Amino acid sequence: MPFTNFERSRAALKAQETISRNQQNWYFWLRKFFYLISVLASLAIAFLGFKVGMHLMQVPNLNFLNNYNPVQTVQIYDRHDKLVVSVDGTEKRIIVPLSAVSKNMRMALLAAEDHHFYEHHGVSYIGILRAIFSNLSHGKVREGGSTITQQLAKNLFFEGEKRSLDLKIAELLIATSIENQFSKDKILELYLNEIYFGNNAYGIEQAARNYFGKKAKQLSTAESAFLAGIIRSPSSGGSKSNRSASERRQQEVIEKMFEYGFIDQSERNRALQEWLRFSSLEVKEEKMKITRYPYYVGAVLDSLRGEYNAASIEKQGLRVYTNLDTVAQDTAERTLAQGLARAPYGVNQGALVSIRIADGAVMALVGGVGNYENNQWNCATNPHTAGSAFKPFVYLAAFEKGLIEEYSTVDDTPFAISDSNGKEYKPKNYDGKFLGGITVAKAFAYSRNIPALRIGQAAGIDAVISAAERAGISEPLAPELSLALGCSAVSPLHLANAYATLARGGVFMTPSLIRRVETRTGRVLDYFQAEQQTVFDRNAVAQVVDLMQDCVAEGTGQLAKLADRPVAGKTGTADQGKDLWFVGFTPDMVTAVWGGNKENKAVGGSVTGGTVMAGIWRNYEQAYYRQVKIPAGCFIASNRPPQSLGSDIAVENRVAAPKRIIETASYRAYKRSRRRSARQYNYRQAPAGGAIVRADRGVKEYAWSRR
Repeated sequence: MPFTNFERSRAALKAQETISRNQQNWYFWLRKFFYLISVLASLAIAFLGFKVGMHLMQVPNLNFLNNYNPVQTVQIYDRHDKLVVSVDGTEKRIIVPLSAVSKNMRMALLAAEDHHFYEHHGVSYIGILRAIFSNLSHGKVREGGSTITQQLAKNLFFEGEKRSLDLKIAELLIATSIENQFSKDKILELYLNEIYFGNNAYGIEQAARNYFGKKAKQLSTAESAFLAGIIRSPSSGGSKSNRSASERRQQEVIEKMFEYGFIDQSERNRALQEWLRFSSLEVKEEKMKITRYPYYVGAVLDSLRGEYNAASIEKQGLRVYTNLDTVAQDTAERTLAQGLARAPYGVNQGALVSIRIADGAVMALVGGVGNYENNQWNCATNPHTAGSAFKPFVYLAAFEKGLIEEYSTVDDTPFAISDSNGKEYKPKNYDGKFLGGITVAKAFAYSRNIPALRIGQAAGIDAVISAAERAGISEPLAPELSLALGCSAVSPLHLANAYATLARGGVFMTPSLIRRVETRTGRVLDYFQAEQQTVFDRNAVAQVVDLMQDCVAEGTGQLAKLADRPVAGKTGTADQGKDLWFVGFTPDMVTAVWGGNKENKAVGGSVTGGTVMAGIWRNYEQAYYRQVKIPAGCFIASNRPPQSLGSDIAVENRVAAPKRIIETASYRAYKRSRRRSARQYNYRQAPAGGAIVRADRGVKEYAWSRR
C-alpha cells in the first residue's frame, strides 16, 4: 500500500534522527579522543618542564662569569669539616682577554662555528632549521645548530651529560640569559678561554702554545683555521695520527672565512698555501697532584668519578666533605711504614683500612708506603688473596645452618677430594700436622685448614659465598671448596667492611668515604648515607665473634692483644706468604692490615699474618687510642660475659651494649653452664656426608666423609 504523506514524513524524521544520533556518537568519541590527547600532551609538557627545571637548578648565578677563572682544584675536608688538602686539576689553561687573541682566530672561530654570532640573541632558529635539513639530506649528522653561546652554556654547566630534548631546552634558556647579561665580545672571550682544543690544551692561549709554540695574539689565518677546525672533535683532531684529516678540515674553514667575507681572495690563497709548523705534536697528560693523604684522597676522587664526569669534578671546583679522621690517618701511615721497615725480608708493601663500626665511616685508608709518585697502585682498594682471613664466613655459614657449636668436635685428619677435572685435592695444615678430633673453637683459634674445609663442605660453598657477600665482600668468589681457605682475592677495604658487619651483630652498612659534595658556591650536590640492612642472625654472628676473640686471646692472633679493651680478629697467610693479613675489631673500630711486596712474590719461611700484620695492627690501635681516649665498651654480639674480658669495662657511649644473658660468673663457669644447657637443645639432623660419632655434652660431633 502506498505511503501517505504523513508516513513518509515520519520515516524521513526517523532517518534524520538516526543520522543525528550517529553524528552525536561520532562527535562524542572524537571529543573524548582529543581530550585524551590534550591530557597526555599536558602531562608530557609538564614532565618536560619539570626535567628542564631540574637542569636549571644546577646552574649557579651567572654573575660569577664576570670574574671568570675556572677552578682547577678539588677541596677535600675531613670529618670535622676542616680543609686538609686542595687537589690541583689536570687542565693546562691560561686565561687571556679577547684583545690578546688575534683577529684571525676570532674570524676563524666565527666561520667554523657561528658566522651569525653578532646577529642573533643566543639562539639561531634559522641555523637550527638549516642544520636539520642538511643532516636529513645527507642521512647523517654533518652540521650542528648550536650557537657559540649555546656551546658555552653546555661546556660550563652540562659537559658530559647525555644529549636530550630537555637538556637542549635548558641550554637555550641559559644561552638567552647569558646574552641578556653579557656583551657579545665578553661571550666570545669566555668561549675562547673555556673551549677544549685537544692535546691537553684548554683555552685558546694554551692551544696556541701547545700546537705552534706562540701566543694566541700571534696566530696566523692558517693556524687559526686549524685550531677552529678541531673544536668539534678536539681529542681526535688534535692527535698526530689524525693530522691529515685536521688539515683538510682547516682548508674547509679557510674557504668559509672567504665565503662569509672575513678574508679576501689574496688572504685566502696565502692561508691555503701556508705550511703549518707544529712546535709540539704531543703533550703528556698530567695527573691530579695529591700532596697529602694520597691514597685516601685518591680513593675519594675515584669514588667521585663514579658519580660525576672528570670535567665536572674539576670545573665545578667541588668541595668534598669526607669521613677522614686525620688522627687515625696520620697514625696509620706512620705505623704501617714503621712496621714494614722492620718486617722480614720480602715484605715491603702494605695497606691499612679503618672503619668506624657505628656508621660505616672509613676513618683511615693507606694503600701503600714509600714515595707515592713511584707507587700509585692503591693496595687498600685492590684485591689480594684472602687466605685464612676469609675463614670467619665459612664458620658463619655453618653456624647459620646449625651444623656446629663452639664446642663441637671436628676431625683434623688427612683429607682428600677430587675436583671437577678429576684431580685429587689434598690440602694440608700450615704446620703439616694433624691433631685429630678438636673443638671448633680450637680449630678456628689456631687456623687449622682441614677443619675449615670440612665445615665448608658441610655448609656448602654456595652458603659460604652467600655469607661473605651479605657481609660486604663484592669481589667474585670461586665456587670451589678451596674457597674455605681463602683462595679468592678481596680488597682490604671490603674485607674490613665485612668484619664490621660481624662487629655490628649482623648489620651491613656500605663503607663511606664521603659525607657530602658541594659546588664551590656551596650548593649541595649529594649527601652520602650508609645503607643499613640486617643480614645475619645475631646469635650466629655472636658465635663467630666468640671464636675470633679466642683467636686473639690464645690463638694465632695473640700479637694483636690490647690490654685495655676486647679484641676479636683473624690472621691470614696466603700463597706462601705472598699475602699476609690481620683483620680485627674493638667495640668501636674495625681495622684490616695487609702486607706483601711490590713484585707479588711469595715471602716463604715462617712469615705469617700473625707474626707481622697482627703486630702492626696492635701498634696502630695502641697509638690511636692513646690520642683519642675512646672508652673501651663491649661487643654488640657476643655470648661472653663482660667479666671474661679481664675487668669491668665501661660501655662506649656511641655503641649500644649487647643484652647479656649472664651478668656474673667467670668464663670457665660460663662454659660449664653452656654445656649443661646444651642438653636441652634440639639439633638438626646430620648433614649429608657427615656421620655422628658421639653426642655427649649435648653437642653432636661429626666425622665428615672424604669425597
